[in-house]
Amino acid sequence: MKILYLNYEWDPQESTGALTHIRELSKGLRELGHSVTVIDRRRKPIVQSLTNETLSKSHPAAPQWRARLSPYLHESAAMGRALKGIRVEIELIRREKPDVVLTRHSLHQFSSIWAARRCRVPVVYEVNAPAPFEYRHYQSQYRLIPKLAEWLERHMLSKTDGIFVVSKVLKRYFVDRGVSADHIRVIPNGADVERFSSAAADPSVREKLGEASLIVGFVGSFARFHGIDQLEQAMGFLCAQRPDARFLLVGSGEMSEKVQDYCSRRGLTSRVYFTGHVLSERVPALMAAADILLAPYEPQDFFYLSPIKIFEYMAAGKAVLAARVGQIAELIQDGVDGILYDPSDSSSLQQALRTLAENSELRKCLGGNAQRTVGSRYTWRANAASVESLLSEVVARQKARDL
Repeated sequence: MKILYLNYEWDPQESTGALTHIRELSKGLRELGHSVTVIDRRRKPIVQSLTNETLSKSHPAAPQWRARLSPYLHESAAMGRALKGIRVEIELIRREKPDVVLTRHSLHQFSSIWAARRCRVPVVYEVNAPAPFEYRHYQSQYRLIPKLAEWLERHMLSKTDGIFVVSKVLKRYFVDRGVSADHIRVIPNGADVERFSSAAADPSVREKLGEASLIVGFVGSFARFHGIDQLEQAMGFLCAQRPDARFLLVGSGEMSEKVQDYCSRRGLTSRVYFTGHVLSERVPALMAAADILLAPYEPQDFFYLSPIKIFEYMAAGKAVLAARVGQIAELIQDGVDGILYDPSDSSSLQQALRTLAENSELRKCLGGNAQRTVGSRYTWRANAASVESLLSEVVARQKARDL
């Protein structure tokens, strides 16, 4: 099967999970014997698309005007890019001659549907989040027309030949909004168990934090929904309880400065190692240096994510401490292959931290069980096999229609 995979993600540094998914799914499909061509259709930030000389000489006021108008023009610009993209993607499909087009869903990204229909090629959407919901809740600096984005998302997804989403919660969301349940398949994310389980600990971590330290690790983009307040509470509580407690914080993002300010105010700077943004190749060795891996999230009724870092934490064979929300509560069996805490109760997090900090045998047992859970059920190879099944079905239906 020849697969054309279209990626519309914008910022690689802020979308490391997306890029991991694209890389690993493509690799898994290739290992199953398929040809996969990934085409980068990302838009570029305006500051990168114009040279400094152009900005200063030709359009001295352009950046200021664009900054002011961007919140109001962002949606129309997205639709404009999609309309212009139809012709480009028709040419891509005709050039690549795929059996199926796989599209990573993003706001108003309907070009691949129209292009694929024009070329009589089936199209499947990979949906990791409801794009309008994310914009309205997490990117409120942009002004979206009321209800338009939601209507267009529902219309787009209903017109595809198939959809796969990353969680049961996300499937229910779209079904409740009119997309047929039979049209949607749930395929959770995964991890490369061999890559994470075989990683040797990064020696720089113990050199910086101390050989005898108890190290709690956190990996993430420091987004608002990552439970940053709970991360700070964990640091304050455990550092007060145990002189040997240290924290390893991997990544960067909008809330990372807030955490650094907290550490400075609480006198914890010497006990916390901020790595900043790191290449994905370095992440397994950093996880391997930790004793406990923490995944805090805010209490949410609509937790639709399938956090890749949970799978990777478990694949690393470490004791995982995570908020009991959404799919995480389905992945981790509390007390067996991880510990879950109630994110609405600060004492729940503190008690779980104390329990793990005081019991090295429990940490070892949880880590081993977690590694086996991921290895048996949540590998990227298993993820790719599930996607392969869906793609094969839509290709077969298209061939039947063409007869």
